[in-house]
Amino acid sequence: SLCLAVQVLASLARCTLAGRYLSDNTPHFNRLSAIADSMISAMFNIPCNGVVGVLLQFAPALHVELTFIVVFGFLWLAGRHVESALLSKGRRNTRKQVPLGMNPTATKCRWHSAPAFSKERTDRAPATPESRSGITDGATMQAAQLQRVPATSMPVPKMDPSVLRDPAWLVPEVVHLCRTQVQRALETYHTATKVGLSLSHMPQAECLNLFMALVTSAIRVGQTDEALRLLRDLREQGPGVTVALLASSTKLCTSKQLYHECLAIYDYVSSDSSLRIGDKSIWSCLLFCAVETGLLQRCHFFFEKLKASGAPSLKDYGNMIRCASMTNDCELALALVQELRELGASIDTVVYNTVLAACVAADRVEEARILLGEMEAVGGVTDVITYNLLAKGYAKAGHINRCFQLFDQMLGQNIKPSQVTYGILLDCCINMNEVNKAAEVFDRMTNEGCEMNTVLYTILIKGFARAGQVDQAMHVYEQMRTGRSVPPDLITFSILIKANCDDRRLEAALQLLEAMLEFKLKPDEVIFNNLLGGCVKESNAELAKRIYEDMIAAGIRPSNATFSILIRLYSQCRLLDEAVDMLQREPAAQGVSPGPQVFSQLVLCCLRERQGRRAVEVYKLLLEHSSPISAATHSSILGMCVKLNMLDTGAEILGLAAEANGSVDACDAQHLLEAAQRKRKTQCVDACIIAMGRWGIASIIAGH
Repeated sequence: SLCLAVQVLASLARCTLAGRYLSDNTPHFNRLSAIADSMISAMFNIPCNGVVGVLLQFAPALHVELTFIVVFGFLWLAGRHVESALLSKGRRNTRKQVPLGMNPTATKCRWHSAPAFSKERTDRAPATPESRSGITDGATMQAAQLQRVPATSMPVPKMDPSVLRDPAWLVPEVVHLCRTQVQRALETYHTATKVGLSLSHMPQAECLNLFMALVTSAIRVGQTDEALRLLRDLREQGPGVTVALLASSTKLCTSKQLYHECLAIYDYVSSDSSLRIGDKSIWSCLLFCAVETGLLQRCHFFFEKLKASGAPSLKDYGNMIRCASMTNDCELALALVQELRELGASIDTVVYNTVLAACVAADRVEEARILLGEMEAVGGVTDVITYNLLAKGYAKAGHINRCFQLFDQMLGQNIKPSQVTYGILLDCCINMNEVNKAAEVFDRMTNEGCEMNTVLYTILIKGFARAGQVDQAMHVYEQMRTGRSVPPDLITFSILIKANCDDRRLEAALQLLEAMLEFKLKPDEVIFNNLLGGCVKESNAELAKRIYEDMIAAGIRPSNATFSILIRLYSQCRLLDEAVDMLQREPAAQGVSPGPQVFSQLVLCCLRERQGRRAVEVYKLLLEHSSPISAATHSSILGMCVKLNMLDTGAEILGLAAEANGSVDACDAQHLLEAAQRKRKTQCVDACIIAMGRWGIASIIAGH
């Protein structure tokens, strides 16, 4: 039928194309129409006199539509044919074979005891044997009735419990589901255990095969908790966890980057003292997981077990050297390199550099220098990172000359310096206040065409700013903006603003703030604090107020450092009333808990201005916000009172401290008492004696 239909469609296509060109030639056109009519009548026994002729007459106008219909019809017929062939093949391949040694009749009865299975089979195929492809006799009918229902055809809880308890069905079914339907496989297993599946009575090989599939599938989909539960079932109810299962689990966890989970699985399995783990791949995976998770204290145990199970690989030594580097264990790293040499292993650059990093981190720069000489002797294992690591060690130790010697040595090895190399040299020069050397390094970078970045420019700017060369710092900044088109970052602006504020260039600092906003950078608290510090140097309280308002409007929360700067400014401008008002209002308004140092600072400022009443008022605020107050705070306040001869204020503060059970050093109280006695201030003496009596230090007075 398919072949005949294709022939008809092909003929119609040819006729359609021919009719487009023969419609003007009547004899040929009539002859072609007659041939097509006779062909269709012969194939399907349908009279169609003149039908093709009519179609051909309309073909030139509808040739696009007819071509689409012909092609679509052909594809539809071909698809139906392929679908029919696949379904026929699938029915033949899915017939269940009767297991060897099993009674077919019993199997048949067990399967048909569940009505749901019978219904499913009736829905899937007609009941008549003739309609089933390949079923021709009773034996084949019986085999077809034993065909297993696919696992996806019905909910697991509705399955026949006797089927779920049968290992001969359960194991291959679950193993098959684990390939594509892990959740259903787990559900099938748990349902089977609920209806009475006994792992202890299951053949050991089938049980291990079942759990190998379940555990590895659970790990593969990231359900490590489920994998642990399965391992617990296998140990408590089955034959126990095998080394092969542990190896598969650890390898799979490592490949999935489930490092903590891998160690958890090992911890549970290793609690079985009867299990002997001799597979070195397990210890290798565990060592790698311990390094990745930072559980470095476990690495030594895993490495020793690995060496007992066989020769560790170069990667294993590399992981152990990483552990040594992360713990700054220079001796261990060097010992591992020596072991590799004795084994004749080829040590790569990464391993050598890791050992160098361990030596530098442990401040063992000389050992690192010796190792560098050995690397150069081997040849081909040094790179720019090698020299950068050692240069960092010298820079950290302040050996600027050795840094430059190492730089020349690197050039002698035909290794091109990187941006990091120049950054280390610049940073070393800046830290040693060698600004001229830093400028030379910068010029050399520029001449050699080294690609500049924000970090390198910022390091040089920091050096000039630290040396007080603000003009040079601003020159580098302008070169950074215009000459190289390298955008400055938040740190760059922070350094420049602070340098200008410290140099009393407040206007330039504000211009930098505007430029920062043009770069779409949001200033932070440090930048605003630097600007407020510049206002302190200029004693410009009005500008400081505007800057503080801009800070709040920008959504930046002030800190205790901010309030401390404002208190210093108000005190310098003799605006103590505003300082007290600010300290009472702003911290609460901005959600900041003021520290005791802020209040004690304001108390001292009031004392310096000899405003005793205001100092006591601020001290009471201090008691409200932080109680008890430390002895160091009281020592500063009482010492200032004695120094400025404000003994009445000191005695009052001492009494308030005693009432609040504050901490006051006996010597500070004694100095205040002695000063009051020298000045013959009886009321102060009495107040001091009463306060000191509350602390139990009256005996010192009697002795005096």
